[in-house]
Formats: sequence, structure tokens, C-alpha cells
Amino acid sequence: MKRFLTRLKLMLLVLLTIGSCTKLEEKSSIPDHEVYIKTFGNDYITLKIAGNSVSYIPTSTSVYPTNFKFGFGGVLIYRDMEDKIHACDLACPVEATRTILVDVKMPFATCPSCGSKFDLTFGFAAPCEGPAKETLKKYNAIDNGTNIIASY
Repeated sequence: MKRFLTRLKLMLLVLLTIGSCTKLEEKSSIPDHEVYIKTFGNDYITLKIAGNSVSYIPTSTSVYPTNFKFGFGGVLIYRDMEDKIHACDLACPVEATRTILVDVKMPFATCPSCGSKFDLTFGFAAPCEGPAKETLKKYNAIDNGTNIIASY
């Protein structure tokens, strides 16, 4: 009987370990869209400093490489206060439209329409005021030593 209980405990431990290794994806009101931004010019220098950010929004007057993909509402790349790089969509998850984008004044991003405020201090992009219940849609961001690349 002791042997059976030991094996049962071991099996449960293995199952719990496997289950805890699964990454849960955050649901977002913002639809999935391709993202590819590779910093250029002074943007990389700006983003080397903790607390700085750069927004990439396609407009009729913007001059970006043709291979750039801007997500749903544009892409915010920022370095948090712990010196880690992050990227997220600029569209407010409450409004979920391409025309209402958050205003970024580090360490916060604020929706001009619903008033939701998102805390960027440590990279979570979590709501801290207003009606928002979910984070800004997050993208991958990597600093390779010469550029920062945001992708999805």
C-alpha cells in the first residue's frame, strides 16, 4: 500500500509540474494582426534608456520601411523601469477600434475616450484606472544589441 501511495504522489507531482509549465495566453479585445517593427535611427538610442518609449503609427505622411507591420492600432515599444524592453498595441481594449489610441506619457498610457489608464512601470501594461479590465495587447520585443524588434 505504501508503494502504491508513493507512486500515486509521484504521478500527481508529475501532472502538476506539466500543467504548471503551460503558458496561458491573455485574451484580448484587440484582434490579432501582424506586427514587425525594427527600430532605426535615433529610436534605438532613445529606447536604450529606462522609462523611454517610441510609438509607431502608420499615417499618410509617415515614412517607414515597407516591411513594417503595425498591429491593430499601432505599436508602442518601451523600456520599463527595470530596464526591460516591451511592445504592445496602442489601441485601447475598451474601445477596440483603430481610431482611438492611448496617449503615452511614461510610465502611463491613457485612453482619451474612456479614460482607462495603463501602468507601464514594470511592463505589465495593466489597467490602473477607468473601465478597462484587460491589459494592452502585448507583442514580443527583443533587444539584439543593435536594434529592437517587435513582432507577433
